[in-house]
Amino acid sequence: MDMQQLHPTVTAISSTDAQYAQACQQGLVRTLQALFREKLLDASHLVVEGSIAWLPLWSQKTLLRFEGLELGRIGSCQLVGGITCHKTGNRPYPIKTPSALLRAVADALPMPVSLADLERLCLELENSIDNDALCLTYREKWGRELLRSRGDHRYFLTFLRTSNLANPLLTLEQWGTIGHPWHPTYKTKLGLSAVDVMRMSPEFQAELKITIAAIKKDQVHAELQLEATDPSSDISYSVWFARQFPNAFAHWQEALTQRGYAPDDWVPLPIHPYQAERFIDDEFAAEIAQGTLVLLDNVSIPASPTMSFRTVVPEHSDAMPHMKLPVSLRLTSVERTVSPKSAVMGPRITQLLRRILAVEQGFGQRLEIVGEDVGVHYLDPNQDDNRSRHLAVLYRQNPLNKRTDALFPLPVGALFSSSAYAKRPLIAELVALGYGGHDTAAAEFFQQYTQTVLTATLSAYLIYGIAFEAHQQNSFMLVDQAYRPVCLLARDFGDVRVHASTLEKMQYTLDPFRAGHTVYDDHMPVRDKILHAVMLCHLSEMALLLARTTQQSALIFWTVLREQTIQVFDALRPRTNPERWEAEREAFLELPWPAKAFLRMRLSNTQEDVHGQMPNPLKAI
Repeated sequence: MDMQQLHPTVTAISSTDAQYAQACQQGLVRTLQALFREKLLDASHLVVEGSIAWLPLWSQKTLLRFEGLELGRIGSCQLVGGITCHKTGNRPYPIKTPSALLRAVADALPMPVSLADLERLCLELENSIDNDALCLTYREKWGRELLRSRGDHRYFLTFLRTSNLANPLLTLEQWGTIGHPWHPTYKTKLGLSAVDVMRMSPEFQAELKITIAAIKKDQVHAELQLEATDPSSDISYSVWFARQFPNAFAHWQEALTQRGYAPDDWVPLPIHPYQAERFIDDEFAAEIAQGTLVLLDNVSIPASPTMSFRTVVPEHSDAMPHMKLPVSLRLTSVERTVSPKSAVMGPRITQLLRRILAVEQGFGQRLEIVGEDVGVHYLDPNQDDNRSRHLAVLYRQNPLNKRTDALFPLPVGALFSSSAYAKRPLIAELVALGYGGHDTAAAEFFQQYTQTVLTATLSAYLIYGIAFEAHQQNSFMLVDQAYRPVCLLARDFGDVRVHASTLEKMQYTLDPFRAGHTVYDDHMPVRDKILHAVMLCHLSEMALLLARTTQQSALIFWTVLREQTIQVFDALRPRTNPERWEAEREAFLELPWPAKAFLRMRLSNTQEDVHGQMPNPLKAI
């Protein structure tokens, strides 16, 4: 089946009442989870009577009644039934949407919130629900098509791995785009109409045309850090681009020549269709008028978005580099541009990691990377990074380059989505394929999975001071022929953090783009990154997912995670400074963990990270 045959009719889709209700429930649970997790509501005030829980909001003379509320070890939230608001002097009423919940508790929040910020966030929550309802509608139709094409395959994962699709990983990433589990605004795309959302988003199998503009060579900085074994390793950015995208480069040269320009004076710069249609003409009108930026509307590369809206796969290729492009609109919680820092540091971090992994043999073949080889950004004449970040690109290796007869990369985020063949999450397929259907299969899977992820990430962190932002969307798991997890494949180095003195002790250095970013003298920002991204958003969420999927006690999986953390720390002890080893072990196993406060960030209308703390879920198991 042509996996894109549904796309031409996508703009005719509208959500039904059932899908809207499902989206509302999903958004309601994530918002309630954030309220409790970020201590905006006090869970200790809950009064529980069987399956009913009451939360008094004394300052508002209000009671919230929850049916089937369950709060987990990391503030995770399940809500089987609904929420009813009982306010003195008023009839009780049901709360069915996240914006209604936020308005109901706004006056009881322990932080000042202006009416303008409250209404802005409510608009973001409503936009997220609308987009999720459309996604659920399309996903239902897409799922039926996938089911009809399954042939003799029992599992969706085996179908994709053995299919003749040009890029089976792209299909899996797009199918698995269900939103960040911690974001209340997990599907927010402010600035896009419903038609634009469906036209450009991965969960609708979007087909894009990436415009290839031309910018004067002296107006950009290009950072290239190619593998020494690459025959292109000592070349210019334009020559590299021509080798990667020969057809597009030839058309680009021809278009410039027809306009009377010498192509050697320019470099190609891909632009996302949103930027080309809505942003560049106005924001960079001066550069266009001066003749330093030329928009070539007739030169483009067909591409599709991955799990990330702004990272695209050219021509469904299983070999061409991916392009991470700026999109100057708010997606989930922040504007998704490509900063000059990312364009420069991605290739530099890639080069550092390749050197380390070559020496360490991938820490026992447990860690691989999706390299960011080339970054390009506009050199604003006033050195204004806030302008440069809207006109940039970061090229990333194609993760299917890591596919072999023995290994296949699975996007971790997709494992949390339901299979196209069943209502259960894809992780249930992976457990069944690799470990069978016996009672301890999920625990055995999680033991090998956590051992792999922790060996990879803790080795880089404890020995070299490098903390990956290896949450679900930034991680692939390489599985062997038996579908068992064997190697973490990490991507996206935009917020990798490095502890300077630990790296220097290993005789390595990393030149930062600017002081105060990427490389830190203080170990705390580096530790916070790995704890939040790897331990919380990745491994802890997977423990909860496995417990829900298998209907087993979550304690089984928390115990596995604690035991594997201890084992990996013990294995790395001989290579770690004794004082640091003790301090880090205590931070991972005993002390409170940092937790990014996404709802507080949106209520304050800030893009800067806001962290709270939560009790350590691995303590005293």
